[in-house]
Amino acid sequence: MCGIVAHLELPGPSPVVLPPPDLDAALGLLHHRGPDGRGTWTDANTVGLGHTRLSIMDVAHGAQPLHAPDDVHAVVNGEFYEFEAIRAALISDGHVFATQSDSEILVHLYREHGVDALEHLVGEFAFVLWDGARQQLFCGRDRYGIKPLFYTQVGNRFLVASEAKAFLALGWSPQWDVHAIASSGYFSDQRTLFLGVNKLPPAHSLVVSASGSKRLECYFRPTFPHKRQVDPRSLDEMVAGVRDRLYDAVRTRLRSDVPVAVYLSGGIDSSSVLGIALDILRQTDPDAQLDAFTISFTDREYDGVGYDEGDVAARTASHARTRHHVLKITQADLTAAFADAVWHWEAPLNDFNGAAKFLLSRYVRDAGFKVVLTGEGADEHFAGYSMFYPDFFRHETTPPALPTADRVARLAAIEATDMKMWSAIGCVPMSFDDEVQSRTRLANVSIHRLLSTICGLPKPLFLPPIAPSTMDAYVHALSPDERRLARDEWHPLHTALCLETRVHLPNYLCNHLGDRSEMAHSIEGRVPFLDHRLTSYVNGLPPNVKLRVVDGTLVDKWVLREAAKPFISDELYTRPKKPFLAPPCDMADDDVQWRFLQNTITQDAVAQLGWMDWGYVVATLDRFRTTSDRQAYNCLNIVASFIVLSRQFKVPPATPLQKQ
Repeated sequence: MCGIVAHLELPGPSPVVLPPPDLDAALGLLHHRGPDGRGTWTDANTVGLGHTRLSIMDVAHGAQPLHAPDDVHAVVNGEFYEFEAIRAALISDGHVFATQSDSEILVHLYREHGVDALEHLVGEFAFVLWDGARQQLFCGRDRYGIKPLFYTQVGNRFLVASEAKAFLALGWSPQWDVHAIASSGYFSDQRTLFLGVNKLPPAHSLVVSASGSKRLECYFRPTFPHKRQVDPRSLDEMVAGVRDRLYDAVRTRLRSDVPVAVYLSGGIDSSSVLGIALDILRQTDPDAQLDAFTISFTDREYDGVGYDEGDVAARTASHARTRHHVLKITQADLTAAFADAVWHWEAPLNDFNGAAKFLLSRYVRDAGFKVVLTGEGADEHFAGYSMFYPDFFRHETTPPALPTADRVARLAAIEATDMKMWSAIGCVPMSFDDEVQSRTRLANVSIHRLLSTICGLPKPLFLPPIAPSTMDAYVHALSPDERRLARDEWHPLHTALCLETRVHLPNYLCNHLGDRSEMAHSIEGRVPFLDHRLTSYVNGLPPNVKLRVVDGTLVDKWVLREAAKPFISDELYTRPKKPFLAPPCDMADDDVQWRFLQNTITQDAVAQLGWMDWGYVVATLDRFRTTSDRQAYNCLNIVASFIVLSRQFKVPPATPLQKQ
């Protein structure tokens, strides 16, 4: 796991005068991603690669950039699993390796397969490769966007990096992308908060030639069965298929030259990973243990919603007979971490979840670990969120245990209840017009409506003539062919799952709560549930083993519960999904979060952004002060985030042209 940066000087007169690229300074801005070493490679001031290293595999000799014959050079962030077999096959074909690092397989796979090398890679990764013979820069990102990669162009200089902040040392001056902010594009597509800075989408490659041409291609898309297809497999066979693939995914991610820890919440996902990992280790050492790390909030209840899973996690660790470490977090801790979390996220925090995960990662690093297994990705493939329930009931073929009238009644009730729940924790409802149009274009599924509530901003927050609309961002998260499949062939639940893996999973869970919070403290997160061989198998299962009606009760992640049953406690087997939520401030006059919001959100600070309506911000401050309204609270956190970001990145106010 590392930080990477690259530049390519393109031909022709530049519209701006740029200083020479300073790779070392750019790597300094990514030092947190790799404090164990640093390396650069340049060629005639035309192309440069930089790498800052977190040493995990081949600790002594795995330095980068990597080099191979035919003028091939690369920098890699992440892990390639099962690289030993690929390496052995390449050696048998005559390739000569200089290290024992997993990363080195990339340059040799590229020599064999060109850009199709991506199809041979398993893992969490982002990379930049320079092919001197073809005079092209080749960038790639893993299938689910676990590892970040950004690109932009300043004048005639093309830039790539693990985080946008590295561009500050390479001639880039940030500006707000007001339309990406207003449409939630920074959350749902390849845009970011910054004008002209894009994410390389998950499962994509980007080839940039020395002449300046660019080619963006997708190399992996999920597939789902036809909604009327009858699966001939038995339930036992499907459960075993999930269990075997999850077991293998955990096994491959235990491979490390440094110790591995586990994040442990109160849910089935991380508990399954812990239980399977221990089962693997105890095959050779019956007394083997792992170190499991959990967050515990001192503010345990708010309006009847439990925020603390420490007790459940403690019972899980005891059942697993393993070491358990609990980080107790206060509101003061969350507030103190807010600005640092925003700097590393390069995105707004609408609540303090990000600060909590940021602090947990620091706690793991302080305990001496560099690698941690996580449970992300299970909800998005096994249908763990309640927002999937309406789309499960939407089609007449599922679930077969319910008559039509009961199914339709449940659909309406669940959809209404779920919207009420999301509103209660501060999410912003989608406008009626946007909902009608997007339902029409997304096969009438309802999940986009809920995704919009999670990341949407109130329309009155924006100064005119900005006209916020999240509709297009969510519609275009699926390709035209996928929208056709959603309309004609896919079950609505599978459309919802696909949309979730395009929007919420890569842009929030993997990026913000995952990589950015972890790598801020030099922690590599490994995600067994996002092994593409497991996800491809799960995608091919029928909807009614992901969600299943058992004795009249809807059970989420049913097939995962059955697959993980040998490795978890009875409590976890039956426990329903609970969201990870940091407690909000309690509105006492001396509350540290409230003081932070009041001190940060000033008229001058809001004016410096250039696109927020101060009158609406004042009304929101007053609404939260008098009612503790959660939508107001989330909105104020977002306002504070943008103010902090504007200072950290020295972003000038948005111009009238940028707001049109």
